[in-house]
Amino acid sequence: MSEMKEAKDSKEMKYSLGIHASYGLGGFLDNFIQAAFTTRLFFYYSSVLNLNLLYLGIAYGIFGVWNMFNDVLLGNLSDRKYSWTKKWGRRFPWFTFGILTYAVSYWALFAAPFPPGTTLQLEKFLWCLITLLVFEFLFSLWQINWLSIFPDKYRTTRERNRIGVWTTIWGVVGIVLGVLLPPLLLGDDYKNQQGYFIIGVMVAVITLIGAIASIPGMREDRELIDRQLEVIKRKEEKERQSFIEILKSCFKDKNFLAYVITYMGHQVMTVFLLGILPFWTSSVLMVDPDNETIIGLFFLIAVLAGTPFWSFIGKKYGNKKAFMIGTFMTTWFFIPLWFVGMGDAGLILTSICLALIGFGIGAIWVLMYPCFSDVMDNIVVNAEDRKEGAYTGIRTFFGRFSFVLQALFFSLILWATGFNPYVIDTAIPQTGTAIIGIKILMALIPQIFYFLGFLLMWRVYSLDMSCVAENRELLEQKIL
Repeated sequence: MSEMKEAKDSKEMKYSLGIHASYGLGGFLDNFIQAAFTTRLFFYYSSVLNLNLLYLGIAYGIFGVWNMFNDVLLGNLSDRKYSWTKKWGRRFPWFTFGILTYAVSYWALFAAPFPPGTTLQLEKFLWCLITLLVFEFLFSLWQINWLSIFPDKYRTTRERNRIGVWTTIWGVVGIVLGVLLPPLLLGDDYKNQQGYFIIGVMVAVITLIGAIASIPGMREDRELIDRQLEVIKRKEEKERQSFIEILKSCFKDKNFLAYVITYMGHQVMTVFLLGILPFWTSSVLMVDPDNETIIGLFFLIAVLAGTPFWSFIGKKYGNKKAFMIGTFMTTWFFIPLWFVGMGDAGLILTSICLALIGFGIGAIWVLMYPCFSDVMDNIVVNAEDRKEGAYTGIRTFFGRFSFVLQALFFSLILWATGFNPYVIDTAIPQTGTAIIGIKILMALIPQIFYFLGFLLMWRVYSLDMSCVAENRELLEQKIL
């Protein structure tokens, strides 16, 4: 009996704990910079550099258009065979170049060479736009290939769920550092431009260290490379699909669409909460920026506390049901945020609400990659071809589109409700309508997107536990 169990464990766990943890560092790299990026970039350009909100909205709009083509094209390119593929694999070279340069691009976002008090609106706009486009290109380059290798390299439910736990743990560490490091370096001065420069340097250095440590988990072994080459050879013998045909097949798959829209809703919630947090503490709570640390800790401790729970639910009842439960619960946890007032009482209520939300979103955080692998397994079985790069590119587009929505909603709602970006002082209140605008961004919009995700997973997504198990067997039979 013990020998049979060991054989089963060996089959279900092909790679070591160290490899799992190394691959999971991608969650740290993603969440660390994204947290530091999301919580600071809009505030930095609008309230530190005093870039006009209209210019900032245009920059994000162009970023959105760039994002539409950048993610999908990079994903399609990474699926192809190149001169280095036989030695290094399809994903590893793209990932390595992308992640190492990505770290430097973050620093450039906050290294705007404009002394405090200067106007130079056009110059500030161009700096914001160019650095934002380069940052997005390099993010897509590493993140698409990091995720594309996941369903192909790690092929069993048990191994995927374990890596999902590692990704969540590292992701929470990344969020903690990304949210808490900037306030610590800025101190009590929200408008300390030199402080943002130092933040950029620190984030870049930490990212480089994490990138080097993630290499073992991303490296493609001989068996994986040979299987990829065999699949490419079969594809070359068939009629080659055009890029447009690949896009059509992506949008015809109901499970893929349900997943990516739910994923986009999760990203909208994340970027809206993190992006509005400096506005929330200074204008709604009217407390010192150091209190962001308290709110962030409540949120992230709750995510960590929920990690084993959601991992168990995913293994016991399947990723579909876990997604449904998590999105439905979280939808209701946003409601108390409407009743938050200023001062310590508001800080306590905010911390409790964010803790409940953190626990609820743990379902998506822990299982988003295993669930995506379920979707990709289903697609590979039906198409008998591996195009993870193209599908991951589209997934990345939906996720990154949340930043466009953030810029558009932030710019329009803050402008429409009369928010004054030049008044960032806990002693000077914003108007009542401006406070309502901040609460719409903090609570209402994320709540709507999360409820939409629940409806899609409930009524559209069909990959339950039996479907997932059947697809796993078919992949083995067809050597895909």
